[in-house]
Amino acid sequence: MAGATVTANGGIQVELGRTRYVLDPHSHVRADYTFVSHAHLDHMHSPSKSERVVSSSLTAELAKARGYDLGTTTEEAEGLELLDSGHILGARAIRIQDEVYYTGDASGRARAFLGKCKTRQARILVMETTYGVPEYVFPSTAKLVKEVNGLIASAYDRGVPVVLMGYPLGKAQLLSYFFSSWDPIFYHESVEKMNRIHIEHGVALKPGTRFDPARDQDRLPKGPWVMVSPMSSGRSRVMAHLKKEYGAILVAFSGWALGKGYRYTMGADYSFPLSDHCDYQELVNLVQAVSPEMVYTVHGFAAEFARDLKKMGFSARPLAAYQSSLSDYVKV
Repeated sequence: MAGATVTANGGIQVELGRTRYVLDPHSHVRADYTFVSHAHLDHMHSPSKSERVVSSSLTAELAKARGYDLGTTTEEAEGLELLDSGHILGARAIRIQDEVYYTGDASGRARAFLGKCKTRQARILVMETTYGVPEYVFPSTAKLVKEVNGLIASAYDRGVPVVLMGYPLGKAQLLSYFFSSWDPIFYHESVEKMNRIHIEHGVALKPGTRFDPARDQDRLPKGPWVMVSPMSSGRSRVMAHLKKEYGAILVAFSGWALGKGYRYTMGADYSFPLSDHCDYQELVNLVQAVSPEMVYTVHGFAAEFARDLKKMGFSARPLAAYQSSLSDYVKV
């Protein structure tokens, strides 16, 4: 059987023998197997009834809670192996025989209840390169948590509330885990919904008070509290109200916080580089662990990282038809 070929057209398409696999398509694409790596909205589509969908059961459950029914899914199929990618709860990488290893979105470090991406050797590596330039190397999670706890402590001393902002699925649960010792703690309704599913699957998240922005904006207590909220501009109606009415401090969490001007772009008072993705060095480590003959890069700094890999002696090129922009990372 000839080796696999990889192309990009509405998703990453892998042809191996007579079998076609489509990885994280944006819409229905004809395939023998459709793989959905995780339940962030930029990786979701509504599959047709005829599609054979491969995903973790957790991804299917989270997707359904977010309005996407993946139908009947499987975690097992001949020649396929799913591996924990470390990105969010239920996120998986996939290995197709010993030919192709696709990371999906992946993390190179353990965080709280999430492990780091597991790897296998393969001839072809298809990898996300969101932070694929040397400027993006993240500090240790322990150091970041210590700094944020210091910020919250200072705010409490002054009687000021703090809003911690991150993606409602993934980042928000890490924030809920790391900063649950503060009291009282509020969870935006979209965060609380995802927290409930995590708790049902054994993740130790502290229960808090649900915050409905349509109903509860003027019902929050005066004085210090912590709220975990989806990522939002500080100039949005809800966040502007929390700042004006309660004097709330807005803190944004994203790997993009290492970039110049991110905090001002988001209208936040503070920002910290907490990410669910590999940083630059972790991407390099991942490539070395897989030891591929060919690397295809997708998302973010795909062209830049492919160029760097070539300098390191790897064969690499970006799949340019499957790129994304910074705006994609605000809605996940």
